[in-house]
Amino acid sequence: MKNTFYGRLFWVIPLILSCLVFTTKSYSQEANLKINILNLDKPGVLYLSICKDAAGFEETVENESEEASCITSAGEIELQNFEINGMIPHGEYAISLFVDSNGNKRIDKNFLGIPKEQYGFSNNVMGRMSAPTFNQAKFLVAGPTTQNIKLRIGIPKQD
Repeated sequence: MKNTFYGRLFWVIPLILSCLVFTTKSYSQEANLKINILNLDKPGVLYLSICKDAAGFEETVENESEEASCITSAGEIELQNFEINGMIPHGEYAISLFVDSNGNKRIDKNFLGIPKEQYGFSNNVMGRMSAPTFNQAKFLVAGPTTQNIKLRIGIPKQD
């Protein structure tokens, strides 16, 4: 039997994406953002942040906190590629996400600070010995936009 929380994820994330408005703009200045989550190897809770500025992005990545300039959501994800769709205002954004596979509501890291759970960023960018910056991960939404995010674990190999 499917987990009912997983079924609600299809409604929760698009609802949050469509309801949260960063600025007062008309509907004609919104576009669909489609996020494809690829390479999932363990089910768990997907923690997703879509940020409009560098300060919010860096805070969500470093401290796993919710920021006013970010859309944040969490929901269960199964072992399969996964798609999220929602309308957001035109602008520049950066996405960070991770899959909490053990249910402790944070990304686990080893003693060196290397993630032991899957994570990813928009544009599939990786920082050098740290998370990428907002400028590395940012992308423009000015019409229908798709981000294909490959989940990784540990220190990623360069593609």
